[in-house]
Amino acid sequence: MKVLVVCFANTCRSPVAEALLRDALHGEPHVDVVSRGLAGGTGVTPEPMARALRAAHVAISPSGGQALERDEARSADLLLFMERRLLRDAVVFDPQLWPRSFTLREFARRGRLNPPEPEIETFEAWRHVLHSTRTREELLGTDVSDDVVDPGLGGDEAAFAAMIDELRVDVAKVAPLLIGWRSSAA
Repeated sequence: MKVLVVCFANTCRSPVAEALLRDALHGEPHVDVVSRGLAGGTGVTPEPMARALRAAHVAISPSGGQALERDEARSADLLLFMERRLLRDAVVFDPQLWPRSFTLREFARRGRLNPPEPEIETFEAWRHVLHSTRTREELLGTDVSDDVVDPGLGGDEAAFAAMIDELRVDVAKVAPLLIGWRSSAA
């Protein structure tokens, strides 16, 4: 299963979410987690973020700043966005992504309401159940309750530490939903 974690520039939120999710999956053999940005960025970690990462004992991939490519997005089993606006932009750009795209928090919430049963269903079937309760109208509006705050390039160490803590909580809810699925080859 390929999971793409997506933010705007792939400099702050998505690389941290990728690292935390990989760690929380404890080497789950059938899940490949990669982070990307809708725009792609510099890949340079701001110094306040670097300090916050060291303090939180989080090591991010040095490949940050990579832009999401259409083919890669279409081949992913799941796209987890850091905010609704980014998910909306991706779905407008490529409507085929809608059934596989959720904000990180939306996926956690819907997964808790519809717990997976990897022993008797495929990931695709379960993801379809989660998606079938959504409407496109949910993407509209300005509700930020599903958004992970972006400290941006001007954030201080405390802002990055808060983002890391926020992502740690969200990832702890998502990781169990991705564990135990059969390999598509099985």
